[in-house]
Amino acid sequence: MHRVLKRTLFAVAAIYAAIDAVWLSLVHFDIELFNYLAVAGAAPIFMAGSFFYSRKRHDEALSTLFAAAAFMVTFPPACNLLSYLLLTAAGPRIDVLLAHLDHDIGFDWVSLMAVAADHRALTTLLKYAYLSVIPQTLVLVFLLGWKKQLGEIYGFCLALAVGAAITLTIWALFPSFGAFSIFPLPDKVASGLGLALDTDYGAELTRMLQNGPGHISPAELRGIVGFPSYHTLQAVVLAWYARRLAFLRWPFLALNAVVLIAVPIHGGHHLVDLFGGLAVSVVAIAIVSAIIAYARRQEEVPLEWPLWLSGGMRGRPE
Repeated sequence: MHRVLKRTLFAVAAIYAAIDAVWLSLVHFDIELFNYLAVAGAAPIFMAGSFFYSRKRHDEALSTLFAAAAFMVTFPPACNLLSYLLLTAAGPRIDVLLAHLDHDIGFDWVSLMAVAADHRALTTLLKYAYLSVIPQTLVLVFLLGWKKQLGEIYGFCLALAVGAAITLTIWALFPSFGAFSIFPLPDKVASGLGLALDTDYGAELTRMLQNGPGHISPAELRGIVGFPSYHTLQAVVLAWYARRLAFLRWPFLALNAVVLIAVPIHGGHHLVDLFGGLAVSVVAIAIVSAIIAYARRQEEVPLEWPLWLSGGMRGRPE
């Protein structure tokens, strides 16, 4: 099982990187290519570590952790870069439609932000929750490795990648940036929020859709996707793959529930962006569960010769 999943993980990361490489070879972008290559340069080292601990030391837990590390230094920057490249091929923007859908279900983003500005301490705590996704990822992968939940590590990584593929496909066809890209906030409200992503960034995203991404740097890892919310997917996937760790299950569930509350505020999202992210999460987890089930079946297939070749067995051809 582990060999199949490891190859799948490396292949998925390589596909994201290859799409970026082909696109950049065909179209000129103002990109810090050296810095991207420097980040990706760590991947072969981690892959070598994964191979060493699997084949030489026979420590599948460490091998899996190295495989996950190789994935984590390749996939996030490659996926982020791809989202910027997709700005140049995106379809018609749908933020107004999404805002109307929010209105139809009784959600008012501007009013929510006014409430957030009146509760600054709570809004600050929500910001820390919103920004906790990356630290949570590192903690979860390490603890799953410690507890030898290796299939869950592969499932977690693949769910992020599959979810990203679905999210970017939908977003490229119908781009959106969130409520903060269309609704201005009163100065009094805006100045008191201390947002992770503010309305100025929302306006910048709108300009990028019109004029292209401009300068692209691996240091710029802020999300640009509105619907479906990938931050929502990350929160759901983190909670789902922590469920087998009894000591982590409920803290992660509680923390990521708070992350979901923070997404419209600190991510500037429409509420329906969260619903989209939840739907993509369910599909991604289902796809990855099928992949893992396939890998387990492959592990169960015997490698011996068919029985009739072993001699003297019933059913041997005449």
